[in-house]
Amino acid sequence: MKALALLGVLAVMAFSGSAVASSNGPTDGSLSVKNADGRVVVNGRGGVIGRFDKGQVTIKDPNPNDGTGPIVNGADTTQSVGDHTTRYSGSNIRFRIIGGSFTVTVFATGVDMSVIGRGLVTLDGTTETDGTYTVNGATAELFPIFRFTFPLAAPTGAGG
Repeated sequence: MKALALLGVLAVMAFSGSAVASSNGPTDGSLSVKNADGRVVVNGRGGVIGRFDKGQVTIKDPNPNDGTGPIVNGADTTQSVGDHTTRYSGSNIRFRIIGGSFTVTVFATGVDMSVIGRGLVTLDGTTETDGTYTVNGATAELFPIFRFTFPLAAPTGAGG
């Protein structure tokens, strides 16, 4: 009976993973941020999963019906800061928003994030750390200590 239940859970996980994967178009790019201190802003469409040691994340979800909506765990304080916009503050916060359009602004220490989608990204480090970022699977770069903005999309020539 346990084996049957485990098989059912694995089947659901496999199906849900393939459903998420199929929603990514050939124009989607990827961003990975590891152990960064500073600000990360993603204004786009797709999905974001992240965590940080201490700080805040502000999530704007202009259309709550086009994805999961923000899911945030571990916030000490939650504050509405505008239409469809909420700021979560505290330590060891985990967050995600999958599907649809959004703006996610993280200002924190020890930021770890993964983004899949299209849009505009701004990175702005507060101090020199061993934090890194990677775009579209390229070689990891040091997290910048100056404001750096770039479009997030698939590499040129990707998607056929």
